[in-house]
Amino acid sequence: MKKLALITSCLIWFVITIVAQNQAQYERFVTSSGAYTVSQYKDSIYKINFQPNGYKHNESISDAVILKPETIKKKLPVVLYHDSLVVNHRFVIASTFHNGHYRGFNIALKKGEKIFGTGERALPLNRRGYHLDLYNIPHYGYGVGEKNLNYEVPFLTTSCGYGLFFDNVSKAYLDLGKSNSKVLQYGAYSGALTVYVIFGDYQTILHSYYQLTGTQPIPPRWAFGNLMSRFGYTSQAQVDQILKKMTQDSIPVDAVIFDLFWFGDHIKHTLGNLEWVDKKNWPDPKAMISGFSKQGIKTILVTEPYLVKNSLHYNEAKPYFAVDSTGKKPYFLTQFYFGNGGLLDLFRKDTQNWFWQFYQRQMKNGVEGWWGDLGEPETHPANMFHNLKTLGFKRLFSADEVHNYFGHVWTKMLFEKYAQFYPDKRLFSLNRSGYAGTQRYCIFPWTGDVGRNWSGLQAQLMVLLGMSMSGIPYVHSDAGGFAGGDGDYELYVRWLQFAAFTPIFRPHGTALYKMDTTAFSFPSEAALMPEPYRYYAKQAIYTRYRLLPYNYTLGYQQAKNGQPLISPLYYWYPNDTIANHIQDEYMWGDEILVAPVIEKGATTRTYYLPAGKWYSILTHKIMIGNQFYTEQCPLADIPYFYKEGSFIPEDKTIEQAGRYNGGDLIILYVPSTKHSSYDLFNDDGISKSSLKDKHYELIHFASDGFHAHGGTISIVSNHGQYYGKPFKRHFDLQIPMNERCPNTILFNGERISLASNSRHKDLQVSYINGILHCMFTFDGKPVTIKLEE
Repeated sequence: MKKLALITSCLIWFVITIVAQNQAQYERFVTSSGAYTVSQYKDSIYKINFQPNGYKHNESISDAVILKPETIKKKLPVVLYHDSLVVNHRFVIASTFHNGHYRGFNIALKKGEKIFGTGERALPLNRRGYHLDLYNIPHYGYGVGEKNLNYEVPFLTTSCGYGLFFDNVSKAYLDLGKSNSKVLQYGAYSGALTVYVIFGDYQTILHSYYQLTGTQPIPPRWAFGNLMSRFGYTSQAQVDQILKKMTQDSIPVDAVIFDLFWFGDHIKHTLGNLEWVDKKNWPDPKAMISGFSKQGIKTILVTEPYLVKNSLHYNEAKPYFAVDSTGKKPYFLTQFYFGNGGLLDLFRKDTQNWFWQFYQRQMKNGVEGWWGDLGEPETHPANMFHNLKTLGFKRLFSADEVHNYFGHVWTKMLFEKYAQFYPDKRLFSLNRSGYAGTQRYCIFPWTGDVGRNWSGLQAQLMVLLGMSMSGIPYVHSDAGGFAGGDGDYELYVRWLQFAAFTPIFRPHGTALYKMDTTAFSFPSEAALMPEPYRYYAKQAIYTRYRLLPYNYTLGYQQAKNGQPLISPLYYWYPNDTIANHIQDEYMWGDEILVAPVIEKGATTRTYYLPAGKWYSILTHKIMIGNQFYTEQCPLADIPYFYKEGSFIPEDKTIEQAGRYNGGDLIILYVPSTKHSSYDLFNDDGISKSSLKDKHYELIHFASDGFHAHGGTISIVSNHGQYYGKPFKRHFDLQIPMNERCPNTILFNGERISLASNSRHKDLQVSYINGILHCMFTFDGKPVTIKLEE
C-alpha cells in the first residue's frame, strides 16, 4: 500500500508539473546583468519585470494594477536580442542600467515620436525632449513652464501606438529624449523595475490602462455643482453672510468647503487640532452644518496628515508618526511651514484607525465630504522612515522609497473606511496628490497652488489635459487662481468660463484679509464681484448647471467605459495633423469642443474645428470643420461647439445639482447625414451601488441620419428604476434647421402638417430663429419623431 501511495503521489506531482508548464503565467529571458519576466494581460498588455543581479530592493509596493495576468497559451511576441528586449516587433528596451543612485530602462525612440501624459506638468502636451522628475512636489504660485508638480503619474502614451506604465512608487525620473534624443530613460531610486506595455491607438491605450488600474466610481451628483470655497472662511457669520448674498443673486451652491480655520484661528501652529476649537467664531458647528443641509448644501472640511507641537492631539499622535532611522523615535520636523511636529505614518493600519476617529466624529455632525491637503507629503525628509508591515513588508522604507504613494494610501484609507461605515454612500475626497490607480478610490485632485494670473490660467489647459491623458479623470483647478494676483476681474471671469467645462467646478483662492495682510486677498465667490463681472461669472455658473445632465452622464461613461471627461483634440482626431498640434482647445466629453479665452484683453478668438460640422453656441450657426475661424468674443462669451450628430441634454431649471432628479430637459440634436446615438444616464445621485444593482435609467436617443428629405429620431428608455425617479418628464427636442423647416412631422406614426398649423394632442411644435422645437411628455414609452419635407 505504501508503494502504491508513493507511485500515486509521484503521478500527481508529474501531472501538476505538466499542467503548470502548459499554463505558465510568464516567460523568462536571462541577460548578462539580470533576468526579464514577461506576462500577458489581455491581447494588448504586457508586463515586463527586470530583476538585476544582486538587487535586494525589488519590492513591488503598488496596488495600482487590479487586472490579473492571463495564462500564456502560445509563445509571446517577445524576443531577446543581445540583451535588448523586443516586444511585438515595435517596442524595444535597448538596455538596462545602474548608475549608482538609480536603476532602470533605456527604451528606443523613433524619429518624430511624440510622448504624452506623465502626470501633472505645465508643459506642452508633447513632453518629448524634457527631463521630468517623478516626485510629487508643490510649487506655490506656478504658471506655464513648471515641469514638476503635485501629482506625478508614471504613465505615458506615444504616437507610435503604445503606452507605458512604470509601476513603481519610489522617487524616479523620466528622461524623454533630453540627454539622448533616441532614448527614453526611466530610472527608479528603489523598488521593482516593472513596466507595462500597452499597444493600440490613443483611445485603446487609455481604455486598456483603465482596465489595468480601474475607472473612477460615479461621484455624488452634487459634486458637479458649484462648490463654494476659499482660503479661508474664518467664522460662521462670514459664511452665512456670503451664502445669503449668493442666494439673493440667484447663484446656486451645492457645497461649502472649509479650510484650516475650522480647527484654529491662525494659519500656523494649529494643524492637528482636528476639532472646532474656536467657540467664538464657530459657536455651534453642528447647527450650522444642519442649516446648510436643510438648504441642500453639503459641508466639506480640510484635514492634513501633520500634527504640530502644542496642537490638541499632538502627544496622543506621537506613537503614530513616521520615525527616524532607528525605527523607534518619532521623526520631529523642524523645517515645516506650519510649525514643528510630526507626520502620520498612514501606511500603518493602527495609524489609519486612530486618524479615522476624527473623520467619523465630524461626519456624525453632518459633514459630507473631505479635503486632504499637503498629501505629497509637502515636507518629507529623505531620512524619515515608514513602517509597511501591514502591507506585508518587514523592513523600514525611507521617505524617497514611498513618497509618491503617500497620498494614494491616504485616499484609499478614506475610501475603505467610508465604505465600511457608510456602505451605500459615495465618497467625495479632494486631494492634490496621489498615484496611478488612486482614481478607484474617488479622488478629486486639484492642480495645486496655481498663480492667480494669466500664466496660471494658461497652464491649466496643459495640466488638466496631461493629467486626463494620464488616467486621472477628475482633475481640476482652483478656478480664478489661488496665489498672488492684482484684482483682475477679467481673469476671474475667463477662468470660471473655462472651469464650467472641467470635471469639478470650484472657485478657490487666497482671501485672508486680516489673517495675513501680507498676502493679496481676492474673493472667490461670484456674488462678491462688482458688475458687470458678477453677471458674466453667474452666466458661467448657469452654463455649468444647464449642462448637468450631460456632465453627469460623463461620470457614468468614465465609470462604465473608462472614457475621459476632458481630452485634447488629438485623442478623438488622431489623423488630423492640425488637431494634433492644438493645445488651447479641448473636447468636453466626445461631443462638445471648447475654445476658452486665455489671453488678457482678448475680444476675438481664433479657433480650429476638426472635420465634420459643428453647431456654434455663440452664433447658432452650423460651422464647417477642417478650418480655422476668427470671431468676436467679448467678455460675456466663451466659444464652444456641439459636434454634428450630437444629442446634448440640458437642464431647463437652474438650481442645485443635488436636487436634480432627471426631470424636464432640453435635448439639442445637431443634424448629421450619418447615423448617431447617445445614452443619457441618471440615477438617484447618491447610492454607491446604483450601477451594480442596476438602479439607474438609460434613455437612448438615435438618429438615422438627416438628409434633404428629413430624418427620424427615436427615444427609448431601458425602464431602469431608482429612488426619486420622475414618472413623467417634459422634453423639448431642439433641432437647428437654419433656413429649412420640414413640412410634416410624424409623431409616433401620426402625421402633423405644419403648413396647416395643425396640432397633436401629445406634441407641441414651434419654429423659432431657425430652431425647430418639438415639445412632448416622456413617460418611458418609445417615441419616434420623423421629419419630412
